[in-house]
Amino acid sequence: MTCRRRVVDMEFALAMIGIILMVFEAELYINQKISKLGFYSLMLKCLISLSTVFLLIFICAEYYVSAKIRALDSNIQSVLSVMTFRQWMYLVLELVVCSIHPFPGNIKFEYSSTQGVIHSVSIDAILSIVMLGRLYLVCHFAVVHSNMVTDTFIYSIGMISKTKINTTFVIKALISKRPGFLLIVVMVTTVIVNTWAYRACELYFDRNKYKKNSIFESLWIITMVFLSSDHGDVLPESYCGRFVAVMTAVMGLITSSLLIAIIAQQIEHTRSEKHVFAFASRVQTSCKKKSAAADAIKSFFKLTVLIKSGKAGYREISRLKDKVKQSLKMMRTTREEMMDIYDDTVGVVDVAEVTWRVEQRVSVLESRFNSLEEKIDLILSKVER
Repeated sequence: MTCRRRVVDMEFALAMIGIILMVFEAELYINQKISKLGFYSLMLKCLISLSTVFLLIFICAEYYVSAKIRALDSNIQSVLSVMTFRQWMYLVLELVVCSIHPFPGNIKFEYSSTQGVIHSVSIDAILSIVMLGRLYLVCHFAVVHSNMVTDTFIYSIGMISKTKINTTFVIKALISKRPGFLLIVVMVTTVIVNTWAYRACELYFDRNKYKKNSIFESLWIITMVFLSSDHGDVLPESYCGRFVAVMTAVMGLITSSLLIAIIAQQIEHTRSEKHVFAFASRVQTSCKKKSAAADAIKSFFKLTVLIKSGKAGYREISRLKDKVKQSLKMMRTTREEMMDIYDDTVGVVDVAEVTWRVEQRVSVLESRFNSLEEKIDLILSKVER
C-alpha cells in the first residue's frame, strides 16, 4: 500500500506540474507576451511533454502495483491473470486522457464563430481545455490518502467481508460523513476551472478582446450560468465557450439538486426528536378523538331526549344529526391520523433495534432456564439417592 501511495503521489505531482505549465504558457500567449513558435513557448511545451511521458509511465506502474496487491491477496503468482477486461479498458482510457496536451509547434485550423467570423486558431485551444481532464487524479490522490484506505483494520474488514475499499466506496462514505464540505469543494472547483476554460476559449479565438474576456468578466458569466440565472448581458462568441457554458450549467443543476437534498437531510428530525414529536402528536390526536367521542355521545343523548319528548322541531333534530355525523367523521379521521403517526415513527432501524433487544433478552432467559434446569436435575438426583 505504501508503494502504491508513492506512485499515486508522483502521478498527482506530475499532473499538477503539467497543468500549471500549460496554464502559464497559455496566459503568456493570451496576453501576447510570447508566440507559439517562440523559444519560451517551445521550452514550456517540451517540459509539458516530458511531464506527460513520466505521468503515463507512473499510471502504468500504479496499475501494475494494484494488480500485484490483488495477486498477493488471492495467492496468485501471475500478475496479468488478475487484470480483467474492464481494468484494461480503464488503463487505456486513462492513458488516452492523460496523453492529451499542447504539443510543441503551432498547428492552426480555420474556426468560425457563432456570428460567422472566421479566424485561424491554434489547436492548443482545444488541447489545453481537454488537458484539464487530468484533474480526476485529485480524487484518486484524496482516496489513496483517506484513512479508510490507509487504516489496515478497515482494509482487513473489507477483505474479510469481500467489500472493495475503492474510490467509489470512499466517495460514498465522504458524502455520507461530510456532504456540505464535499459539495462546496465541487462547486468552487467547478467555477474556477470553468472560468479559466471559458476565458481561454474566447481569447484563443480572438486575443484582441482581452478586456471583454477578463478574468472577472469570465467569472461573472460562469457564476451566473452555474447558478442558472444568466442575464444574457455577456454571450460566448466561440463554440468552445458555449460548450464550457453548457457543461457549467449541467454541473450547476447537479450540485443544486445535491444542495437541496443536503438541506432537507439537515432539517430532518433526529430519531429522538422524531419520537418526541410523534408522542406529542399522539397526545393531541388522542385528545381530539376523545373530544369528538364526547360530542357524539352528548349530541346523540340530546337527540334521543328531544325525539322521545316530541317537542323538538325539524331544524333542531337536523342540527343534532349533523353534529353526530361530524363527530363520528372526526373520530374516524383521528384514528387514521394515529395510524399514520405510528407508521412514520417506526422505521427499519427501530424494528432492527427492537429485534436485537428481543434476541438479547431471549438469549439471557434461555441461559437462565438452562442453569435452572441443571439445578433441578441436581436436586432430583440427590433426592433419589
